[in-house]
Amino acid sequence: MALDLRVTLEKGSLQKDLAKLSQGEIRTATAYALNMLAANGKRAVVDQMKEVFDRPNPFTLNGFFVRPATPDNLASWVASKDYAPNGTPAIRYLGPQIHGGARDMKRSEKALARISGGQYWVPGPGAPLDQYGNIRPGEMTRILSRLGLMNDAASNMTDKTARRLARQGKVAKGQRSEYFIGRERGNGRPKGIYKLAGPGKVVAILLFTPRAPTYRVRLPVEQIVQQAFMARQDRVVAAALRRVLKKRLG
Repeated sequence: MALDLRVTLEKGSLQKDLAKLSQGEIRTATAYALNMLAANGKRAVVDQMKEVFDRPNPFTLNGFFVRPATPDNLASWVASKDYAPNGTPAIRYLGPQIHGGARDMKRSEKALARISGGQYWVPGPGAPLDQYGNIRPGEMTRILSRLGLMNDAASNMTDKTARRLARQGKVAKGQRSEYFIGRERGNGRPKGIYKLAGPGKVVAILLFTPRAPTYRVRLPVEQIVQQAFMARQDRVVAAALRRVLKKRLG
């Protein structure tokens, strides 16, 4: 998503400053003001994320960027990052928070679909969480590896590792590893991923749910940016014009 920001300079209080500047200087001032306003809009979005989300991680907070205006293109954008080299771009999971509704499946949920029946998951009470309240990536990698669900078959658990776990008493009864699928009584539907955490101790790491988690609107990005834009537009534009004028006069 991208929000296109533009300003109109023809305001009575600015006429004296405008009359002293060339068209090129006016465009330079406008581009500068747009970029300041867009940066402020992005900061307002980040501040709102910190307010409404529980310990958002830096990756999420860095999910938006400013595409700057230039004197030749007087439009500045506050846009979402739609690509992440080593993971899912933040906009993919922020979308329901921005627009409301159900979220898309995570990559891990797609990988687990063969054993979950295409269900979604939420962290169980035994899930190891990081400082931001998210399940640790290493834990998810171990689950997929132990259950033979990695895209790269070479990354799945080997027979040697399975034998080592068995010798160490870390294998759930009748299983190859400490992770196993818990099922509901009667219908046998998968209900989650459980882990043998010690002798006689089993904890739930992931709990399956057939319905996609749904969200109400908590981060109305367009509204946040527009409000920040309108609140500061007049003084930022005036300051930008006077900045160019001061530079001209030396």
